[in-house]
Amino acid sequence: MLKKLLSVVLFSVMVASVSLQKFTEDLTDDDSIIFGRSSDIANEFSEEYINFLKTGHESETLKALSNKLANMHTLKEIFTTSISEWKTKDQLFMCTTCQAVVNIITHMFRDENGELNGPNAESNTKDLMLELCQRFQLQTPDVCSGLFDINWPTVHYVIMNSKADARSICGLLPISFCAVKQEEFEWSVEVDNTTGQLTKPKDEIPQKTANDLKILHLSDIHYDPDYKEGSLADCEEPLCCRNAGNMNISDQLGAGHWGDYRDCDAPMRLIVNAFEHIQTQGQIDYIYYTGDIVPHNVWSTTQDSNKEIITEVFDLLSKHFGNIKVYPAIGNHEAHPANVFGNENVPSDFSSVWLYEHLWDLWSDWLPAEARNTTLKGGYYTATPRPGFRIISLSNMDCYIFNWWIYYNGKETSLPQLQWLHDTLLAAEKNNEHVHILAHIPSGGKDCWPVWAREYNRIIERFSNVISGIFNGHTHRDEMLLHYSKYGHAMAISWNGGSLTPYSYKNPNYRIYEVEPQTFQVVDHETWIFNLTEANEQNDLGTPRWFKEYDFSDFTTDLSPAGIDQWLNVMAENPDLLRKFWSFKVTLADPKLSIGCNNKCLSDTICQLALSANNQRDRCQELQSILELKLQDETTTTTVPDNNGSPATTISAPITALNIAYFFKKFLF
Repeated sequence: MLKKLLSVVLFSVMVASVSLQKFTEDLTDDDSIIFGRSSDIANEFSEEYINFLKTGHESETLKALSNKLANMHTLKEIFTTSISEWKTKDQLFMCTTCQAVVNIITHMFRDENGELNGPNAESNTKDLMLELCQRFQLQTPDVCSGLFDINWPTVHYVIMNSKADARSICGLLPISFCAVKQEEFEWSVEVDNTTGQLTKPKDEIPQKTANDLKILHLSDIHYDPDYKEGSLADCEEPLCCRNAGNMNISDQLGAGHWGDYRDCDAPMRLIVNAFEHIQTQGQIDYIYYTGDIVPHNVWSTTQDSNKEIITEVFDLLSKHFGNIKVYPAIGNHEAHPANVFGNENVPSDFSSVWLYEHLWDLWSDWLPAEARNTTLKGGYYTATPRPGFRIISLSNMDCYIFNWWIYYNGKETSLPQLQWLHDTLLAAEKNNEHVHILAHIPSGGKDCWPVWAREYNRIIERFSNVISGIFNGHTHRDEMLLHYSKYGHAMAISWNGGSLTPYSYKNPNYRIYEVEPQTFQVVDHETWIFNLTEANEQNDLGTPRWFKEYDFSDFTTDLSPAGIDQWLNVMAENPDLLRKFWSFKVTLADPKLSIGCNNKCLSDTICQLALSANNQRDRCQELQSILELKLQDETTTTTVPDNNGSPATTISAPITALNIAYFFKKFLF
């Protein structure tokens, strides 16, 4: 009974969180107060809704609560933006409605003959989910229905057989005050302890040479074969620019020729143009592709359509770059359903082998034969492009909190690959090799399971002497993060390659690294972009004007982990320099620059650079404190507009018991 209840609850969370990014932190005293107040509202709603189900009569109280909850969130922004960009009301909405659905489904499962039991259970469950989806104005009926149909079999199986309980379901939301610890999912990697803990930062400064390697970093192409120029670019669904049914659309609302800043993925002409421009860059030694080829239509994908899209893009890479070796990593969108990657022991009906076999067919020309076994097992592999240099490519969707199999058995899902990573690094150390790690999801984001991130960082600390660079994607931002050891020593750098897709509100971009050929450390990188507004003004009369956005050496020439750590201090002490970094982070995209980066945005930006596990925030908070003092000094001499065009304020404080009442009063009463 309880397991059936949990199946429905998890699906309701899934519909509301299809593009959620970021995970949870431990509860604080203030968080518990907020959670309690949210629970009160959820209880009131659920009591009224259950009475409505029994009687068919909708009370005025239920109507009022439904309207307020529906109007509380910012519509599809909860689907298309990261939680770091969410407004407080969105977080409160998600936590409150999740609890309300828990209460409703609990009641409907008390009776063995209830509507959600018996031969019509699935259809009745879908009807209920669609009614709640409409009531809360979460998404269009097509999106909600598609999400249910695609995800229900997996969600139902996972919860019917998992250790997760009802309370922990809402705890999976990446919202601190809604979080619940799940001790049953604790596990650890066996780490070789022959070297002990790091005693100092990694501070060997890599120097440029005449023989530096050039490595191209591509990520997050998100090719949409259904992109239609002139179609509606500002639609209700999570992915736009693809509905050509009504072509009487104003130029302002229509999709651009080369792509669109709004919630639209990349047309083929954009991808081809990018590859053609890269071909003008001279010698490229290797290509890293860090995942996500499939578009954001997560409610309507199929295995066949995913395979077709993946094939088309990798074939295009082969066509344009010939004999240059490509080293890919899997993204969360490659799967069907999106995000869902089971381990090798899941039932065959839910296996991801279909994807791994297809990828091996496409990758086998680039990878050594010995990579086949692990690729077919879990989509990860290792290769040695040249003596002394090893590449390890992870499929780190076992850290992604929207991979439902984590909640089936997190240890069984996540531990084997991390243990393989450890053992592969140990062998590399013995062979005096330097290593690059490729993975789609950065470990410091809230959407990476903190247990996984903690164990990953334990491995990085142990082998920081052989790890020369880490390369990620996923965020669609041009950024990076610094990994810190248990005792706070800077030990490794994760570089993020931005994205080719403009989704959402970014200029298409790619990156080229200069890599010193002895230690294989990054000594510089350059990022190339084109301005989407300018390109679309030409329509099909010209091609985009690609230009070098910046060299990283414009900021600092010391690209050792210790040097980057000191550079973070410099940016915290110089808000204008941090604003410059932020402008590159958002790829100088016109919509982002028009809004700007207020003090909270600056605080979030400096924090993210110092997070390699989201619940290890000491360095983040230290940098934020330095920045806050500088911003306070700034306000005595100047006014900086915030994201709403209002006068600047100091860094926004965390939600507390003193100010939470304001949000509830404003958005619910």
